[in-house]
Amino acid sequence: MTPHALYLSLGDTPAARAHAYRAWLMSGTDDEELARIRAHMTQEKALGNPRFQTMLEKTLNRPVDLKPRGRPALSKGDGGN
Repeated sequence: MTPHALYLSLGDTPAARAHAYRAWLMSGTDDEELARIRAHMTQEKALGNPRFQTMLEKTLNRPVDLKPRGRPALSKGDGGN
């Protein structure tokens, strides 16, 4: 198994890398990122950078962006009041 370059960049020794990785995990997730994760999970959409999103949309042939809650508003031509 080959360690990922980002993991190796966390420290010069295995102990330093393990300590830095543990500290990163213990730092938790901020409220904004947690809200993004929950919104994507609720709609069963993949969370990732725009390049990843585009690749998924093409591969799965389905939209990957989040939709607003509720039904779309009717426009005047759709029989709405």
